[in-house]
Amino acid sequence: MSNFRMLCGTTAMIGFTSGSVALADVTSDQVWNDWKNYFETFGYEVTATEVQEGDTLSVRDMRMTMPLPEDEGTVAITLGQVGFVDRGDGTVSVELPSPVPVVVDVEPDGEDPVKVSLDYSSSGFEMVAAGAPDEITYTYSADELRARLNEIIAEGEVKEIGTAELTIGDVRGSSLTRIGDVRELAQVMSTGAVAYMFDFVNPDDSDEFLNLTGGMDRMNFDGTATYPIEGGFDSEDVNAMLQAGFGFDGEFSYQGGRMDLEFDDGSDQLKAQTSTGSGVFAVGMSPSGLKYDVMSRGLTAAFEAADLPFPVDFAFEEIALKLLMPLQKSDEVQDFAMGLTLGDFTMSDMIWGRIDPEGELPRDPATIALDLSGRGKLAFDLFDPEEMEAVERGEIEMPGEIERLDLNRLEVTAAGASLTGEGGVDVDFPTVMMTQGMQGTEGTIQLRLTGANGLMDTLVGMGLVPEEQVMGARMMLSMFAVPGEGEDVLTSTIEVENDGQVLANGQRVK
Repeated sequence: MSNFRMLCGTTAMIGFTSGSVALADVTSDQVWNDWKNYFETFGYEVTATEVQEGDTLSVRDMRMTMPLPEDEGTVAITLGQVGFVDRGDGTVSVELPSPVPVVVDVEPDGEDPVKVSLDYSSSGFEMVAAGAPDEITYTYSADELRARLNEIIAEGEVKEIGTAELTIGDVRGSSLTRIGDVRELAQVMSTGAVAYMFDFVNPDDSDEFLNLTGGMDRMNFDGTATYPIEGGFDSEDVNAMLQAGFGFDGEFSYQGGRMDLEFDDGSDQLKAQTSTGSGVFAVGMSPSGLKYDVMSRGLTAAFEAADLPFPVDFAFEEIALKLLMPLQKSDEVQDFAMGLTLGDFTMSDMIWGRIDPEGELPRDPATIALDLSGRGKLAFDLFDPEEMEAVERGEIEMPGEIERLDLNRLEVTAAGASLTGEGGVDVDFPTVMMTQGMQGTEGTIQLRLTGANGLMDTLVGMGLVPEEQVMGARMMLSMFAVPGEGEDVLTSTIEVENDGQVLANGQRVK
C-alpha cells in the first residue's frame, strides 16, 4: 500500500503544477500552506526554505519525506524552487523555473539506496490561485509540459539504462481544493498531443534493450476526490480511510492512441505496433464501492516475435471491461456489475489461411460480450485484514448474498453463427444455500441461436468435427430449443421456478 500513498502524493504534485474563482482573497503564504497541507495529507513531511522578497514568496529546496511501511526505510522527493507571487488583486501567481529538478531518494533499510533524478520543464506555463484559504481554485495552462529522466544511481554507481521522456502539449485546466471535515478536490484538464518515449538498454549487455514510443492526439481528465485530514489518510489501512470519508472518481479519455514496441532480452525478440481511435479509462473508489470501466475503440495490432511462425495482425472495433463491486459490509442491498466486450474481432488473411485455407468458413467480424449486473449484500469489509482472515477460516458462514442477477447482454458471434441472450433471476440466497440446488431462484432467460446448423455442416465438411459429435449436438439443441422465425434460427426460453423446477420452452428439464 506504500506505493498507493506515494502515487497519491506525486499525483498531487503534478495536479498542482498542471489545477471559477471564488470571490475572496488569498495570499502567497496561504497558497503555499495549502500546498504543504495537501502533501502532508498523504503522509509526507515537508521541509523547505522560505524567503519573502517583496510580493514574492520563494520556496527553495523543497523536500518531501515519507517512511516506507513497517519501518523499512524512507523515500524522499526533492524539488527545486517554486515562487508564489501576490498579484495585488487577491490572487496569487505560481511560478516555476524551467527546468525544475526533481530527485527521488529511496533508502530501504539493509539495502543500497536508489536515487532517481528527473527534469520537469515547461513552456508558456501559467498558474493562478484564487479564492479563500479554505477553498482555492488553481487555473493553469501551458504550451508544453515535459518530464525527462536524467539518471538512476543504484548500488553506488550511475546506471546507464537509456532515455525516458513524457511530453504533453497544449495543457488547460483547473483544480479546486476545499477544506472542511475532509479535503475535497475537483479537477478538469484537457491536453493536445501527448508523446512518450522509453529507450532502455541493459547496462550489462548492450544487445538487450526495450524501445517503447507512442502517444495520443488529445487527452481529457475529469475527476473528484475526498481525502481524510489530520492523520486520517493511512494507505496501510484502506478500510479505515474509507470509513473516514476517502474516495475518488475520475475518468481519462483520449483520441488517436498509438504505440510502437521493440524488445530483445537476448533470447526472445518482439516487435509490436498498436493504434486506437479512442478510449476511456474510468476508476472510482468510495465507501459505496469500487468502480472500474475501460474501453478502447478502433484497436489495430501487429506482432512479430521469434517464436511466432508468421506475423500476427488483428483488430477489434471495441474492447471493454467493467467492474462494480461493494467494499464494505451493509445490511442494505448494494449494486454489483461485471462486463467484458471483445467486439467485431477480425484477423489477417494469413492467419485465416492457417485455419481455413479453402475459405469455407465465413470471415465476418467475431464478437464475445457478457454484461451482468445485480444486487446483493456483503457481510464483511473487503479491506479489513482481520475480517478477511475470518472469511478464510470459515468463521463468517455467509460472506455475501445475491438477491438479483441480471443478464443484460450475452453474445457469442463467430464464423457465421451467433448466440444472444438476456434475462434475469431473483434469488432467495439462504434457501439456495440450504438446499444446494435451484430452490429459491425464480426468473427467465431468453436465448436465440442463428447459423448453428450451417456452421456444424461446414465443420463436418472440413473434417474438423466428426459427424457423430454433430448429431449429438443437434439432439441436445432439440431438447432445449425450438425453431424461430427465419432460416437456421433456434430460440429458447429458460424458466427457473421457485420450487427448483427448470423449464425449457414450457417443458420441464429439471
